[in-house]
Amino acid sequence: MRDETFESEASADWNPVALRGGVASLRVPSTWQRLSRDDGGLAFQSPGAHPVDLLISVVTYRNPYGARAEEAIQYLDRENVLPRGILPSMESGDAGSEADERHWIAYAVAQPPDRQIFVWKVADFQPPDHVRVVTLQLLVPDESADDPELSDLIDRLGEEAARIKFNSGPVQGPVQRVTMRNVWHADSVRFRLPWDWNSAQDNDLSMFYRDVEGSGTLRVAVHQFDHEGDDAEILARAVLRQTAEQFAEGPDERTGEGSIEWLPDGEVMARFVTDGEEDGEKLRFFLWLRGVAIDGQTTVALFSFAFPQASRGGDLERSTLVMLEQEIRRAVIGITDSTEVEEDGEDGFSLADLLDEDDLLLDDDLDDDQDDGDDGEDAGGQGPVGRA
Repeated sequence: MRDETFESEASADWNPVALRGGVASLRVPSTWQRLSRDDGGLAFQSPGAHPVDLLISVVTYRNPYGARAEEAIQYLDRENVLPRGILPSMESGDAGSEADERHWIAYAVAQPPDRQIFVWKVADFQPPDHVRVVTLQLLVPDESADDPELSDLIDRLGEEAARIKFNSGPVQGPVQRVTMRNVWHADSVRFRLPWDWNSAQDNDLSMFYRDVEGSGTLRVAVHQFDHEGDDAEILARAVLRQTAEQFAEGPDERTGEGSIEWLPDGEVMARFVTDGEEDGEKLRFFLWLRGVAIDGQTTVALFSFAFPQASRGGDLERSTLVMLEQEIRRAVIGITDSTEVEEDGEDGFSLADLLDEDDLLLDDDLDDDQDDGDDGEDAGGQGPVGRA
């Protein structure tokens, strides 16, 4: 008989713990040892020869444009790492007021070669401009993954996450200012832009721009190619490579300068710069292609940023291009909003059903958000499983 990895629910009491002076509280097993953590969060480890670790943190965001609960994705997925099709779920407190409204996301991550991570993120909205997000991470080493009581522990942690108490009072630091928001195109592309960029639709194109003369316009389009048969995956990758190479050589036989870069997990980013004219105005066009081949489908997102030649070479052009390059690189391609996270009853939500899945999410980007201070974990949902 193997050593017990953690105390079972039946034999362990769960005691409340407070986060950052009491802005939020939840319960953890009383037999778990508290570990040192220097970032203001909490860490606990279960007893036994093969322990699991529980990390808990809270981040407060201030959005000068206003914090609206329907925009929960802005705070629960600051780094665009959620898998395709996973969206926040919502619940309201007993009072049912706007202040009691919170959103949550539950997901799982496989971190090769030796552990899985189960994550719960709960957002609490404090109008008019603050949002608090509590993140729980359960780190499960391979040697503990087969423990028969792990499924019950995950269920219980999901219930406790749903019961997190957010307490009223003055805003506690540190507070992260939100300057970027998630924007979508055709339910197939998600990336971030500054809050002061406007959006408009022009047939199959999404356009993004600022109300500043000479600041340029970003246009986004997406194309998807479905492949069938036993060679669908091979065809999807081959079409992706061919499309990216042709783009870097010059889309529509344009003359300019191009490059191509292969990103992790077989995704691609190609660039092309060319001069042109539109409505009599001389422009420089900065073009990007971001593509992915997955599940027998090739998806390519095309970004075109037109900047006036008269405004070239200034700080506005340089800062805008640096921002767009970074955010297009981080863009999530091939997503869809058709996969809904199912409700799991009044007691909370469960990730235990993911324990038997072979296709857990693979991603190593679990670092903090350097710009916004978020936890930046990768994601899979309650029930649905995808790739980040």
